[in-house]
Amino acid sequence: MRETHATLFEPVRLGGLTLRNRLVMAPMGTCLDADGYITDDTIAYYRRRAEGGIGTITVEGCLVSADTVGPEPRISERRYLPGLRRLVEALRPYDVTVGVQLMHPGRQVVEGPCVAPSPVPLNSVSPVPRELTAEDIAAIVRDYAAAASLAAEAGFDFVEVHGAHGYLPSNFLSPEFNRRTDAYGGPLENRARFCVEVARAIVRSTGLPLVWRLNGDDGPSGGLTIDEAVRVAGLLVDAGAAALSVSAGTWLSLDVTLAPMAVPSGQLRPLAAAVKRAVDVPVMAVGRLGDPDEAAALVSAGEADMVLLGRTLIAEPEWPDKVREGRLAEVRPCISCNACVELVGRGGRARCSVNPEAGRELTWELTPAATKRRVMVVGGGPAGMEAARIARLRGHEVSLWERDERIGGKLVVAALAPSKREVLRYREYQARRLTELGVSVHTGAAADAVSVARQAPDALIVATGAEPLEPPIPGIDGPRVHDAQKVLRGEVAVAPGQRVVVIGGSATGCETAELLCAGGALVTLVEMRGSIGRGVEAITRRRLTARLRQDGVDIRTSTTVVAIDADAVVHTDSTGAEHRTAADVVALAIGWKPLGAAFPVPPGIDVRVIGDAENPSDFVNAVNSGADAGLAV
Repeated sequence: MRETHATLFEPVRLGGLTLRNRLVMAPMGTCLDADGYITDDTIAYYRRRAEGGIGTITVEGCLVSADTVGPEPRISERRYLPGLRRLVEALRPYDVTVGVQLMHPGRQVVEGPCVAPSPVPLNSVSPVPRELTAEDIAAIVRDYAAAASLAAEAGFDFVEVHGAHGYLPSNFLSPEFNRRTDAYGGPLENRARFCVEVARAIVRSTGLPLVWRLNGDDGPSGGLTIDEAVRVAGLLVDAGAAALSVSAGTWLSLDVTLAPMAVPSGQLRPLAAAVKRAVDVPVMAVGRLGDPDEAAALVSAGEADMVLLGRTLIAEPEWPDKVREGRLAEVRPCISCNACVELVGRGGRARCSVNPEAGRELTWELTPAATKRRVMVVGGGPAGMEAARIARLRGHEVSLWERDERIGGKLVVAALAPSKREVLRYREYQARRLTELGVSVHTGAAADAVSVARQAPDALIVATGAEPLEPPIPGIDGPRVHDAQKVLRGEVAVAPGQRVVVIGGSATGCETAELLCAGGALVTLVEMRGSIGRGVEAITRRRLTARLRQDGVDIRTSTTVVAIDADAVVHTDSTGAEHRTAADVVALAIGWKPLGAAFPVPPGIDVRVIGDAENPSDFVNAVNSGADAGLAV
């Protein structure tokens, strides 16, 4: 262990508990429960993180009120106790402190009752929430207390109230959305009354330490700011909170809550530090703190007492042990792509772009191969790299063949966009691990039938990716028309002030527009669909779209290109009206055609086609298909 990281592994007090280190698994939804009940999948997911050395686990938010509709686990009735108890018992052998987050979403629901302190909808398409009466408020306070009692009965060591991110307690605190004129609205002490009543009720109902998750700032949509948050923190400590977990943002500002890779790491540190200076209980910090140097620095500087790791532990369950043991090169990096958030947000099971085990821990078995085979992987993109890694871990003799001068495939190209450079961390991790594992990596080596026959593998994994689509548009073969990937790689010179039309608003098109705009080009981005960013995770997409508009990219949706002339792109709008946009350069990012079927395969070889070579899709599917091939070969 590096000396600078030692502070992360010092014990720390939480109420009457002693936590064995300062690393806490943040509560993040998984959708691994079944109708609110804890499942074997849920238990396997948390057990995997406990095995990796985390000192404390806060189980994801569990609904406290029986009438709330949502995908989360429940702690609203006794019938949910057996599963919760099984979860706690499964984690006990790992010397981990286990808490559970208590949650009421308020108006931030997709279906079912929508309630709030005031009848103010989340946005223009959301329902108007029912304003809670004083009797309603008292009933919900009782729900929290009852849930805390159930948590104690299940064996949890502490409870945490989700009082942040725009959920019900957070909504009460907001001067923007709490417009009540009674004892629960108006001055801060009134807006904080609900939170204080919940905290006191929990403390009275159980002897468990209470952690309160609090927004330090509600984000650019308006609401609670750090000055008021500091005052609320004091009120909560006076009400019995044993620790505070400081976050930020709401459903209206998810790029604050779950910052994508374009946002600098540690962006919420100042909020935790401000609360820490004002209270005498432990404070937890969160917000892209997966760099152990940064995590240790904030604890050493006294900005917080504990570090919350959320997405970091989805990507690398063994982060604590690997950091403690000094095995930093083996730490799989979370790149904050938010694929995990996107999937769970749609009601899907938790998955990860860089860790194919995530969400399927119960069935994941990386067992040694019964028979050692010679495995040849053609294509060194995300799918090919993962297939090679898994196959080698299982004991096969593996070679990887990549036509470009370095492995990475689309990752290398995507990372050229200013907002996507973080993806290179994963490419570098994979390249390093393949070398350490003894995979024979051949770059600048385009494999064909001859090279396959020469290698004579027992199994062939085709991960050759996809090539750009070129629809039959008049002029598409003109001298100024280029594949967007070539533009991204700098193979096509684009000078500042040149007019560029990017055709296609998917991920590659957006990345191209971003890079060219940063270089001073005048960019128009045209897309047939009604919005851009198809294939880009929603939080990243909203931020990227706003950034492109802010930087001056002319975005034209519901637009169909009908011809490319010598000096312009001809297109029609949603009404059928025709327009001409001047262009010095045209970049094509229209779509992809899989290349796997075109790869020549000698007879008698076990063949698997994976990733984009089989079906162009996203990063998650590429890596997971690579892992599946490595497990099956």
